[in-house]
Amino acid sequence: MSSIRVTTHNDYSDTITAVEQVRDCVEGSPTIKRETYKYLPHPSSVNTTSPAALKRYKKLIMDAEFDNDTDDTRRELIGKMRLDDITLELPQKLDYLEHDCDGDGTTLKGLAEELVSDVLQVKFKALVSDFNGLSSTDAQNVSIADAQLLDLRANIKQYSRENIVNWNFTRINGAMKLSFIMLLERSYQFNSETFASDEVQNYLILALDENGHYYQQKMVFSDQGQGQLSERDYVSGNSKPLTFLPVSIVADESLPVGKLPKALGYLFNISDKVLYRYRATAVYKECQNALLPTTYTKGWKKGDFEDFEVINKRSNIESGPYAVNGLPRDVDVKTESTQSDMDDFHWYIEQSKKQVSEMGGKSGAEASNMTAQEANMIASAQNAFLDTIATNIERGVKRAIAYCAMFEGLVSADDIHEYDITFDLPRDFATPKMDNEEVNTLIALKNNGLRTTNQVIRQLADGGRDIQDAEQTILELESDGGTISLQDNE
Repeated sequence: MSSIRVTTHNDYSDTITAVEQVRDCVEGSPTIKRETYKYLPHPSSVNTTSPAALKRYKKLIMDAEFDNDTDDTRRELIGKMRLDDITLELPQKLDYLEHDCDGDGTTLKGLAEELVSDVLQVKFKALVSDFNGLSSTDAQNVSIADAQLLDLRANIKQYSRENIVNWNFTRINGAMKLSFIMLLERSYQFNSETFASDEVQNYLILALDENGHYYQQKMVFSDQGQGQLSERDYVSGNSKPLTFLPVSIVADESLPVGKLPKALGYLFNISDKVLYRYRATAVYKECQNALLPTTYTKGWKKGDFEDFEVINKRSNIESGPYAVNGLPRDVDVKTESTQSDMDDFHWYIEQSKKQVSEMGGKSGAEASNMTAQEANMIASAQNAFLDTIATNIERGVKRAIAYCAMFEGLVSADDIHEYDITFDLPRDFATPKMDNEEVNTLIALKNNGLRTTNQVIRQLADGGRDIQDAEQTILELESDGGTISLQDNE
């Protein structure tokens, strides 16, 4: 093995912090607060290390409120995709992929859900189809030759954006093609004697050589920043050298030619908003604490403090229900409250939530007084976006399955682009449900002869109301002389 240092792509270095941000926001408040200064700077630019400053920061981070808008939006959008209704048809030789597409028990529907989640967060993800290559191993120091002896089936491995550390596109026969990609593989070795788990980092290199033939290499990464690079191992399809990488890049939109995007996914802007709000709530809470009532005393003479301790069996003045303070003759106690206008904080927090809602995020849309028309416009934009995601996931997964079919001998490398597979995601995304006021407006129009029965039923159905309920509502309306309202019906 030769020695080589790991080098990451410039775009990877530029974006990894943003990738980590959206991942952390999806994980939620415990992760955000555990990262401390990464997401919440110390409020003082002068004193940050004294015991008093550390105590101040500890309270600041405890009081700060992190809202779960990023993950709530992710869950809502995945739910709208209705991934349980995927239509899937595979040839018999590949039917094992439906229930285990990666050798670890991931179903194809589970793969689709993970793809949706990832592209919503970080925009793209890589799928690598493999037969007897390194990506089929358990990330231990196993050669490709050893893996081939295991008689492994073709499978599809996923690599998240943060695991795609380097890549290159080359113009081949007039077209830009992915010619090199380096993938980080993390695993953990458990020591049964010490009960410790040690992280193991390997790198999988997939590339085209100077003749345009596909090969794999593995690099074991050391603590000193050096990697031991294995010999090239060439992978064939139907006994012929491959002239392409069996890699599918799945994104939330069509990828630019010859490069991977630097932009983040749909959820990144929402994560930005909730982090701004998180920092604002920290300042808000510190201001609130500064406004708490303060107790003052005056009139103390020498010896009074000792008398106070003897009388009260304590050295502090207490307040609140049932508190009794025995005071020396000339000592007075006064409690004062400081008043301040906190409306700017209240306005900002509400505006931040409204902006997240307007961006299609889940952040208490009701509280932002969003109209039904606004909600429908946002839902329509969401649906168009989800339709694009569905199209790109279908295309990427079909390509990955076709590569598996090639490794299994079902199709030649030359005909892989024409290999027909059924993997269709549903398109009937959920739409906002028409509220009671809008329904009663439609019924009033029907009462006044401005809408026909069929028009009202169709508009109710378009507004998310069950069509059978809509028909029943109209029937009761007509039988009751046109005086029915939605509230009468519920």
